Amino acid sequence: MSGERRLEYEKGPSLEGEPTAPEKASVPSDDESPERRPERSRHSVVAYAPWTVGAVSGPVAFALSALLSAQLAAAMFASGMFAQAENEPSQWVIAAFTLLGSHGAGLEQGGEPIQGAYAPTGLITSHVSALVPVVVLATTGYLLVRYVRLETLADAGQLFGTLTASYVALAVAVGAVAQWSPADGEPDPGEVGPDPETLSVAVDLSSVLSVTATVVLFVVLGAAIAALPRLLADGPIETTDADAS
Repeated sequence: MSGERRLEYEKGPSLEGEPTAPEKASVPSDDESPERRPERSRHSVVAYAPWTVGAVSGPVAFALSALLSAQLAAAMFASGMFAQAENEPSQWVIAAFTLLGSHGAGLEQGGEPIQGAYAPTGLITSHVSALVPVVVLATTGYLLVRYVRLETLADAGQLFGTLTASYVALAVAVGAVAQWSPADGEPDPGEVGPDPETLSVAVDLSSVLSVTATVVLFVVLGAAIAALPRLLADGPIETTDADAS
């Protein structure tokens, strides 16, 4: 044997086959709980009071309807529909007639209802203009249900009630000032009553009810379309044998 002393160290187990230490399982916090994860993928909701959202949504929806009606009125003027009138109307007056007539408000000429919404020089309302409140109001109701937090029926009532009230109030205000006289001239001296040639909106109970019904109908329609997937996702409540007993 060699005089040199050889030290042998005991070899430990190979580290290649050693299983790695299990990683520490991440404990989901309250914010990361599985119950709350689906909410993060959804659209954010508006946290304002329902009546505040409704008071703002009504004028916004009315402004959008007015802009679309003004576009249709501009198309009428571009086609020269009112060029033959002695007193050519302003574009905003015809837009007001088109807007309110499409909501079901009555149009009058000299205090008498206009049959078929025909002015002396052309058509004021049409099937196309009637779609303006349908699209705007249904879209408004859809977006409100999707993005506004409504926890109780009282919240929904405040939201849609203030929306309807503000929308109808603006419609009545516009109808009260929208007038047009196709014939250029002053009324005869001593003449009592409205000018027989003046076109105006009948601001009466019937028109107010028509506008209100239009707003409620199509806003609720859009809201129902938005709420339908949520109701179908909830599904029927399943009962077990333990519950039955």
